[in-house]
Amino acid sequence: MTIWPLAFQHAFSGRIISVLAGLVLLLTGVQTIAQVNPVTDSNADRSGIAAVGDYVWLDQNKNGIQDADESGVPNVMVILYDSALRNIAAQYTDSKGRYRFENIAIPASGSKYFRVGFYNIPPNHAYAMDLKNDGSKEISSKADPITGRTKLFQLQAGSERTDLDAGIIPSPGIVLPLTIDQFNGFYDNGVIQLKWTTFTEINIDHFDIERSTDGTNFRQIGRVYASGNADATTAYSYIDVSAERGTNFYRLAMIDNDGNYTYSKAVTLTVDLKGITVSVVYPNPFSKKVQVKLDCLKPEQITIRVINSSGVVVRTQMADLQKGENNIVVQQVAELPGGMYFLEVIGDHRSMKTKLMKE
Repeated sequence: MTIWPLAFQHAFSGRIISVLAGLVLLLTGVQTIAQVNPVTDSNADRSGIAAVGDYVWLDQNKNGIQDADESGVPNVMVILYDSALRNIAAQYTDSKGRYRFENIAIPASGSKYFRVGFYNIPPNHAYAMDLKNDGSKEISSKADPITGRTKLFQLQAGSERTDLDAGIIPSPGIVLPLTIDQFNGFYDNGVIQLKWTTFTEINIDHFDIERSTDGTNFRQIGRVYASGNADATTAYSYIDVSAERGTNFYRLAMIDNDGNYTYSKAVTLTVDLKGITVSVVYPNPFSKKVQVKLDCLKPEQITIRVINSSGVVVRTQMADLQKGENNIVVQQVAELPGGMYFLEVIGDHRSMKTKLMKE
């Protein structure tokens, strides 16, 4: 065996330590570079996130379409909601009227439904209406003229929506050519029935029905389209199947063909519900599944039926409810063809039916 001089051994050991230290520094540098310069390849895996955004502008000619000479509106609050109107994120438009929500969590192999709401618009202004009703255009206003919220839209993992715009129109003191009379309602057999009549109705497009539990904060629960023009008395009605226990306030938002609107007086109705109450059905429209949120005064068994537009029952299931809030997933709806359906919930004391749309 060869015996190396001690000095040579020390020098050789020092050389090995220096080489190892250099490798550590090199690897650390590579890692640092990778952190500072993340992968930007368009083919990178983006599953699990999505993005939404675009533009709020001043729609001077009130046509609901962005024109070249119309400028953006800054400092408008934009809120991203889930399908149950829960607040996911919020921000303000920038100096050019732009906004963008990024890193929206989506199931990697699925999808979710959202809405965008626009608030804090300038005084004496209102939301524009797309007069051509061409919601497919990226430059058209997507905000509802009354609520300021978009329709439900679907996001998949890695997807992006860049057409959720809102037009803002000058609207000082609008008075609609409409007279409304006898707006009232009553509670019967588990539902609220609202009725109203109009006369001298000119160019009225539709009525949005709004409900509140405190008389101040109203939200839209339905829509009834108007006859448009009428010299004679015209009767309308709406049934609310998901009224809250206790005091409910209702009002009508009346919108004309130009997107101008006004409100009716509010009516107050007291509801003493027994048994179950359907608080929300979501998502609606649906694609792969539907969930029903119910409140129950006591444990009981219910029947859930899905009925197509021809009145044929296409799905039936039983569910056992506990006292309090219950969330039920309606089974085997992914295979149903697209179209309109009714979801019926039948309990011991009452039954409720609500409209569903399948994409």
